[in-house]
Amino acid sequence: MTSSQSSSEQFGQHLKSVGGSEADVSGSAYVVTEKDTVESVVSGLRMEQHEHGGSAGESTILHASAQVLISRRDEQDPSRHPGASQPGEYQLDIHFHGGHCTREPIPEEDLEAAKAWAQRRIEAEGADFGAIYFPSGGGDAPGTGALECSYDSGLGWHQ
Repeated sequence: MTSSQSSSEQFGQHLKSVGGSEADVSGSAYVVTEKDTVESVVSGLRMEQHEHGGSAGESTILHASAQVLISRRDEQDPSRHPGASQPGEYQLDIHFHGGHCTREPIPEEDLEAAKAWAQRRIEAEGADFGAIYFPSGGGDAPGTGALECSYDSGLGWHQ
């Protein structure tokens, strides 16, 4: 991420790259809470689509939309998103089918090394999705802190 571009702008670019648009985010009535995670937002967006008679959205577009929403939430509250990450403090959230999520510290200090380590853990757990967070201001609960990047088994890593 460049210093002139916010994380939500980066995730917005990713949303466009997977076939989504700003309308997927701004057209949603889903309100992101402080306790929401990417997976809980995806679930909420799916339910919203179903309630309004829409077909279930493509998983990658829903994930990308959720990342934009979570990033915007974190950027609006500086206590949750105070700035750039510091090496060595990354946390991995592994998202399992059925909404269960775990968090564990990543022993790597470099983000690229952290991604490699995290991908091995995600695959070893048989999960399809994971996210790396820098926990500043967010504590150690899953889905808290500043979202650095996420892993989708169908797409690989994206920021």
